Amino acid sequence: MKIIPTKIRKLWSAEEIRILVLLSLGLQIVLIFVSLFRKRCQNTLLSFILWTSYLGADYVAALALGNLLNDETEASEQNINGDLTAFWAPFLLLHLGGPDTITSYSLEDNELWKRHLLGLVLEVSVAILVFVESLPSPHLWKVAIVVFTAGIIKYTERTWALYSASMDRLRQSMISKPDPGPNYVKFMQEFHSRVTAGLNAYIWTEKEPRPPLPKESTEKRNAKEIIFGAYRFFPTVKRLTVDLMLSFQDRIESQTFFLKLMPTQAFFVVDVELSLLHDILHTKAVHVHTLKGRLVRALSLSLVVLAFVLFHRSGRHNFSEADVIITYTLLVAALGLEAIAAVLIVFSDWTIVALQDSGKLESPYIASLKKFIRFFKLDHAIVKILGVKRWSNSMRQCNLLCICLGDYKQTTFTRILHFLRLKELWDSYRHVEDTIVGDDQKTLIFEELKKKTYGAEGDSTEYKRLRACKGEWVLREKGYTDFDWSMNKEFDESVLLWHIATSICYQTGENGANADKTTIDPHKKVNFRHVKNDTVESNKDLEANQSSSEEGEEANYDHRKISKQISDYLMYLLVFQPSLLPAGIGKIRFQDTCAEAKRFFTDNAREIGLKDQCKGPSWLKVTKNAACEKLLEVAKSDPELKPVEVKGDRSKSVLFDACKLAKDLNELETSRRWIVISAVWVEMLCYAASNCNSYAHAKQLSQGGELLTHVWLLMAHMGIGEQYRIEAGHARAKLLVDI
Repeated sequence: MKIIPTKIRKLWSAEEIRILVLLSLGLQIVLIFVSLFRKRCQNTLLSFILWTSYLGADYVAALALGNLLNDETEASEQNINGDLTAFWAPFLLLHLGGPDTITSYSLEDNELWKRHLLGLVLEVSVAILVFVESLPSPHLWKVAIVVFTAGIIKYTERTWALYSASMDRLRQSMISKPDPGPNYVKFMQEFHSRVTAGLNAYIWTEKEPRPPLPKESTEKRNAKEIIFGAYRFFPTVKRLTVDLMLSFQDRIESQTFFLKLMPTQAFFVVDVELSLLHDILHTKAVHVHTLKGRLVRALSLSLVVLAFVLFHRSGRHNFSEADVIITYTLLVAALGLEAIAAVLIVFSDWTIVALQDSGKLESPYIASLKKFIRFFKLDHAIVKILGVKRWSNSMRQCNLLCICLGDYKQTTFTRILHFLRLKELWDSYRHVEDTIVGDDQKTLIFEELKKKTYGAEGDSTEYKRLRACKGEWVLREKGYTDFDWSMNKEFDESVLLWHIATSICYQTGENGANADKTTIDPHKKVNFRHVKNDTVESNKDLEANQSSSEEGEEANYDHRKISKQISDYLMYLLVFQPSLLPAGIGKIRFQDTCAEAKRFFTDNAREIGLKDQCKGPSWLKVTKNAACEKLLEVAKSDPELKPVEVKGDRSKSVLFDACKLAKDLNELETSRRWIVISAVWVEMLCYAASNCNSYAHAKQLSQGGELLTHVWLLMAHMGIGEQYRIEAGHARAKLLVDI
C-alpha cells in the first residue's frame, strides 16, 4: 500500500534538488527576520517557528548537498543541468553559514562547536567534490569560485562565533593575566637582614583606601550616554555570566555609576547590557562588530555582487528556464540577505559604541568618519531608530486560586490531559498571561535595592546578609516580626504562603470587589515618598500621609497592584520555571495545595458560586471574591490552632497556613498593609534572582528575557551580588627602620 500518490512521488523525484535548494533559501529568510524578535518577545508560536527553522535549515542544506553529489546518470534523469548544479552547491554553503542574527538557538548549541567544525570540513569537502565532478564550463567557473569563497567565509564565521560563545572559551577570554602579588619572599628577606644587622626594623601596612558611597542624587542621562555606560560595564556582565570573581574596586565603580541614575535609566542600562550579552552568545556579533569583521562583511557583500554581475553577463547558454530563474533567485536573495546584514550592523548598539571617541590612536580616515557622523548627529538618529525595547519587558502571571477555581472539577478532557502528561502544558497555555513591567515596578525594586546598598555602608558581611534575606529584613525594618514565622521556612513554601495570602488580601480588602476591573498605567510615576522613609519610628509621618486621602489612595493602589503582579510572577516561576528558583519541593507543595483547594471549593461550590459558571463570563470575578471570603472564614474560626496540628505533615499543602497569614495581614491598616506586602515581594524577588545560577539567567536571553535576570544584574551593579570575593586587594606593606 502506497501512502504517497504516484504523481507526487514522480514530481518529487524530478524536482527534488530544486525543491530542497529553494526550501533552504526560504528557511534562511525566515531565520533572519524571526530571529530579530526573539530577544524582544515571549511568544510560544514565534519560538516554535524559530526552533523548527533553525533545525531544518542545516538539515535541508546538508540534504541538498548530498543529493547534488549524485552521479551524472541521476542528474540527467532529474533533468538538472550539470553547470548549474555545481553553481548551486556554493549557495548551500552560504545557507549553512546562516544569517548574522542567529548562530545558536540555545546555549547548548554553542557547546557543540566541534560538531559544527566537523560539519564545516565535511560539507565544504562535499561541495568541492560536487564542483569538481560537475566542472562548469569556462563561462561559469569564475562565478562559482566567487560564490564558493563567500560560502566558506560565512560558514567559517558561524563556526568561529559558536566557538567564541562557548562557556569555556568565554571564560578563558575573561581571565586576566596571572597575578602573583607582591614578592613576599624578597620582602621578608630584606626584613630579616635588617633585624640581623641590629636595626630596629618593623613592618607597617595599610589597606587600599575605599571611597565612600556617593551621596543620594540623580543625574539624568540620554539614551546615548546610557549605551556608553552599558558598554563600559559589559566586561563585568561577562565575568558574572561565566562565574568569575569581582573585586571591591568593581563594586565601588559600579555603585558610583548606578546609585546616581534614575530607576528607569538603571534598568535601561541593564537592558542594553543583556542585549549585548545576547548578541555575543547567539549571533555573530563577537566577530562582525570588529574592524576585521566589518572588512570581511564588506568582502562577502562584494563577492555576492560580483557573482551576480558575472552570472548576468555570462548569458543563459541554453540552460533550463526554471534553473536560470532559481539561480537568479539565489543570487538576489543572497544579495538581499547580505544587504540586510549590513543594515543591521549599522543600526545596532555596537555601532553607537564604535562611534564613541575612544581616545586611542586611530586611523585618520576612521577619525574623520566618526567626526562626520557626530557632526551631522547621525549617531543620535541611530539611537532613535533602535528605540528602547531590547527585551520583552513583560513578566508572566500565574495565580494558584484561578487555576483551582477553573479546574476544580475533573472532566474527561482533564483526565485525558493527565494521562498524556500534557496537563502542565495545557495550564501554561490556559492559565498564564503576560503583563508589562512598568516604571512603577522598576522604581520600587530600584529604591529597595538602593536603600539596602546605603544601609550596608560598604560592609561585605552586611551585603552577604542582605542577599540571604527573603522577606525577614523588610519585616524587621518595618516592625512586623510577628510575620517571621512565614519566612522561617523553605523559599518555595514562603512563596506559596505569601502568594495565596496576597491573592486573598487583594480580593477581600478595600477595592477587592473591583480588583479585576481596574487597570494600571505602566508609565505612571509612583509616589515613593512614604516608602523611602517608612521605618518603625515614622508613625507620625505615616499618619500625615494617610490624612491626604487622595494621594494616599493612589499610592496604595500602586503598591497593591505591584504586590499582585510580582506574586503571580514568582508563582509562574515556581510552577513553570522551577530551574530559575532555589532548589526545593515547590512543585510538590503546589500540587498538594491545589488538591486541597479544589477539594475545599468542591465542598463549598454552591456557596461560592461555582455552580453558576455557565451564567456568564463575569462569574469568575464574583467567584474569586466569594472563594477568598470563604477561605478567610476558616482562618477566623480558630486562629490559634495550626493546620499541621490537625492534618499532620504528610501533605505539603500550605493553603490554610496562607489563610491565617492573610487574616493577620488584613488586620493591618490598608495603606500600611500593601506597603509591607510589596516590600516583602521585592525582597523575595531579589532573593530568587541572587540564588539562580548565572547559566540559567543567560539561557533566558534567547527567550525574551526575564525580569528575574534584570534584577540579578542590577543587584550585582548595586554591590549586592555574590561574586564580589576580592575584598582587600594588595596590602601596602612598607619596611621601616627607627633610627
